[in-house]
Amino acid sequence: MGNEIDSIIKKYMVAGYFPGAVCKISVKGEVIYEKSFGYGSLEPILVPANEKMIFDAASLTKIVTSTVALMLITDNKMKLEAPVLNYFAEAADYPALTERLKDVTVKNLLTHSSGLIDWYPFYSEKGTFLQVLNEITGRSEKVKGVLYSDLNFMLLGEVIKRITGMGLDETLEQYIKIPLGIDNMNYCPKDKLNIACTEFGNRIEKSMCKDRNISFDGWRAENLPICGEVNDGNAFYYFGGMSGHAGIFSDADGFTKICQLYLMGGEWKSKRLIEERLVKEAMKEQKDGRGLGWQISEIFPQGCGHSGFTGTSLWLCPEMDIVAVTLTNRLHTRQPRNLQPFRKELHETILSALQ
Repeated sequence: MGNEIDSIIKKYMVAGYFPGAVCKISVKGEVIYEKSFGYGSLEPILVPANEKMIFDAASLTKIVTSTVALMLITDNKMKLEAPVLNYFAEAADYPALTERLKDVTVKNLLTHSSGLIDWYPFYSEKGTFLQVLNEITGRSEKVKGVLYSDLNFMLLGEVIKRITGMGLDETLEQYIKIPLGIDNMNYCPKDKLNIACTEFGNRIEKSMCKDRNISFDGWRAENLPICGEVNDGNAFYYFGGMSGHAGIFSDADGFTKICQLYLMGGEWKSKRLIEERLVKEAMKEQKDGRGLGWQISEIFPQGCGHSGFTGTSLWLCPEMDIVAVTLTNRLHTRQPRNLQPFRKELHETILSALQ
């Protein structure tokens, strides 16, 4: 199997899909494959990738956020079916937002079925999160059905902050890192060494804003790659690096442990962290390809997974007790490519080899 995985990763790397990658695979809790490829940085200097390299996790942050939410539900500090507005005493001050969210629950946020639009550059507006969200909802139609949206997890992150009374960095420490024994997972990493680079400025988001006739003049420079700062514009420019939808940096080991928590039914070293019923519900399709935080799609053959804009992905296969964490720096190129074909081929090869 190792040679096949090597070949797939090298094939896509040579084709320009990403400069570097780290892949870690475990079966029944035992690591059977762990290897790095290529470079974490091409400019301003070449930095070879290594198994301990830290990557901007992008939307894999959502899996951390949903895991914390499930822990809070297990501890009876949050309810899956509770209206989101219950956690915002000041919601009545925002009529458009109140109308849009009046029937929205925590579960709707986790399954991306809240009716909120998929994306908006909060950094182009002035005001608190609820003020800007109120403006956005007042100008947009309610989305029907499921729509993958950063706004759902921005909002869920704010709910978690209200419930715990802590910042998201403290929540990460207390609910994820300490219980699971994770070392290299942080918001706003202080140590910038051994971090894979991402985009040369926010070129993609700049284009997205231009397409929407939205102006913003605080963009990062495009002559050097972003490294050690979160790539996502909302997380960086608006939330100061910490949000429920993006902002976490981690090596492959950190996300391997989070995935293994799910495969162990929510129990870690004889301690119950998530109710087993919730773990099963999280990995099961609730509606239109969405579990509780997790995604069910053809790029995840059996089981579930999640991907991140920067080139990261997780895949869980409960039936065979497989965890595959693949971290790449796909944005660290002049023309970023879609990694879905790579992910699908990689995961299908792993599954086929282990069946």
